Order: sequence, then structure tokens, then C-alpha cells
Amino acid sequence: MGIFDRITAKATPYDEDFDYDEGQYEDEYYEEEVPESPVSPVRSLPTPEVARIVTVWVDNYNAVEDFAKEFRNGLPVILNLSDAPDDQRRRIVDFALGLGYGMGYFNQISDDVFLLTPRSIELESYGHKGPIKFL
Repeated sequence: MGIFDRITAKATPYDEDFDYDEGQYEDEYYEEEVPESPVSPVRSLPTPEVARIVTVWVDNYNAVEDFAKEFRNGLPVILNLSDAPDDQRRRIVDFALGLGYGMGYFNQISDDVFLLTPRSIELESYGHKGPIKFL
């Protein structure tokens, strides 16, 4: 017996005399049925169509709850700050930026108008002279 035959004989992982066709392997290891897992597979949720867009004119920081509730419910919000004084405007924009960063996007449309969109809505722009400012 050569060296190759000895290595092959020692490296063989099974007993040649064992007959796997008799079904002993299945009876020995698969007697119990494994219960199915109660966890369902991951599915993506359908993207809702936008049926409503909310427009809110905010003139002071105390009114941020008006648009925050709507945005948290998954609706796009147009935020008009034309009536807000400059010191209040900064606070409102900071709040809206945080809300947009956490739940979607915050887009500046003009100096006084902003758009908050949930992540499920894609914003496209056509015919604009320059890029929309995404803050």
C-alpha cells in the first residue's frame, strides 16, 4: 500500500461497510418534525399615492404643531413663512429641518416657502433655472 492509499484510507469520512440506503440515517436524525418559525418574511410596504398635500401658514413658533402633526402622519406639507418675523422664522425653520431630517426631506422652494416630504415621496423638478436648494 502506497502513501497515497494510506492517506485516502485515513481521510475517508465514512465507514464503507455502512449502508446509507437502508434508511437508518433518516430515522436516527429526523424523527422529530421541526416546527415552522412564527416569523414572517420581510416584505416591502406599498408606497401610498399622495391624495392630499397640506399647506400651512405659520406666523410664530407656537404654531409648529399644526404642520408637525400632518407631516408625522405621512403627508407632504407646504410651509409658508411669509407672515413670520425673522426671529420666529429661524426657530421654525430649525424645527422643520429637524423634523425633515428625522422623517423625510426638507426643501426650500423660495425665500418664504418650504416643502416637507416623507421618504416615500420622490420630488422631481422641471423647468427650474437652477437646482432646488435642498437644505
